[in-house]
Amino acid sequence: MLINVGLRDPFVRVIAGMAAIAFAASYAISALGSGTKAIITLALCLGFGVVLVVLRTLMKYVDSPFVKIVCFASSAVIMLVFLVFAVLLVPAAVICWPHPYADLLSLPNCAMVAIKQVPFKPVPFTGTAITLDPDKSKYLVVVLFRPDRRSDAEHVVGALQSAGYQSTGVESNLDEVFAPDKRRDSSLIKTSALARPTVDDVAKVVRFAVPSKADFVSLFQTDVTLHKGDVQVDLF
Repeated sequence: MLINVGLRDPFVRVIAGMAAIAFAASYAISALGSGTKAIITLALCLGFGVVLVVLRTLMKYVDSPFVKIVCFASSAVIMLVFLVFAVLLVPAAVICWPHPYADLLSLPNCAMVAIKQVPFKPVPFTGTAITLDPDKSKYLVVVLFRPDRRSDAEHVVGALQSAGYQSTGVESNLDEVFAPDKRRDSSLIKTSALARPTVDDVAKVVRFAVPSKADFVSLFQTDVTLHKGDVQVDLF
């Protein structure tokens, strides 16, 4: 009886429809990307539904015009945000657009497309501040970078190679990397005990390679065990 009465209200029917879309969206995200993010998506959408029910109740039973206007505006904003994200899920899953949304969902097919379509091309350093030292070739510097810092990574790897280091770039979301500061455009340099004597020089090369972000380059103070390479540069 309660369900039948509730479903007669058009607003409640909209909320029920949103809950159904939320469940479908969370299932799609779970299948295409991250299961954890699917759970968060479903929880947020159901939370929005509860808020909408509360706002609907206030609109129906409170006589104040101001309260009704505020509740109506809040409901409209919540529904608009939800519908935009739900609608954008389709192009994000099919054609990986918009790119920031596809990256947020961690869709594996989009990561594969990005890697295939954009080859990594190191840019050699052409200034006089960096000189070639063949002795540095005994060190391998691995540069991990987020997709939006690909250009910076290409300049960093190119500068490191110009200095004599072995260097390669690897695209990553860097979620698995421990760092005290993961702010946008920050760079963290980690080193093994073997390469500790050269880490200051690596930091200098990184600053020369991307001078506009030189102030955001920092060194990890303790030696770490790296899975690959002697020095790791994380471009957040």
